[in-house]
Amino acid sequence: MFSLRRLFTLSRAGLSSRIATITSRRAPKLRLKQLPSIKRPLVRIHQDLFTIDEKIKRFADEWGPLTDLEKLVIVLEDRRFFSHRGFDWIAAIRETAKAITFQRAGGASTIDMQFVRTATGFRDLTAKRKIYEILLAWLIQFRYQKLVILRSYLACAFFGSHLYGCEKASRSLYGKHPTMLNEQEAAELAAMLVYPRPLRPSDEWTAQVKRRATYGLSWVGRLEKSFKQVPPRK
Repeated sequence: MFSLRRLFTLSRAGLSSRIATITSRRAPKLRLKQLPSIKRPLVRIHQDLFTIDEKIKRFADEWGPLTDLEKLVIVLEDRRFFSHRGFDWIAAIRETAKAITFQRAGGASTIDMQFVRTATGFRDLTAKRKIYEILLAWLIQFRYQKLVILRSYLACAFFGSHLYGCEKASRSLYGKHPTMLNEQEAAELAAMLVYPRPLRPSDEWTAQVKRRATYGLSWVGRLEKSFKQVPPRK
């Protein structure tokens, strides 16, 4: 005969065994392959930095002082270009405040971020992509001079239908090298970064470009001092 103590011990052992079985079924073991690997994002960053490096114009900071086109691009796209490290927190906060208060808000992308986007071919408009773009824009600050980033961006930027790069756009539209553009022509070309030239330009497009060009010209004189403070080549 089983004693009560023996019966209790067996019942307890059986219950523990059943609980362990149920638990093992509900919570499968996490395999090593299922764990997130840090190698994949690091490899992706490495590959994208190589892609960006292929678009870099070597020694672009030795091409001379800022041209009218470069000044107007800075005025219209990123006025604190020479003072931030790839991401403009002030512009981001300002545009966020505008969006919250239902005002017309622009983009907070810096020239560095636009260069990253153009060089890598990023197209998806997601928060994850934006954060990754900011990361790459920050990383390239440690390798390239600001003037090199600016000129490398303009060399591959999209200005309109079949117009990639400021030199091709300038020669196609004005028949001259970008350094030879007058202020009005430079302002109009800089405006095309926001309003790319369509295959068949309309009166509405022309008005938008001229309006933005006029706005840029009204500001370029106010920022002339900052253009003289271009960081020297290291």
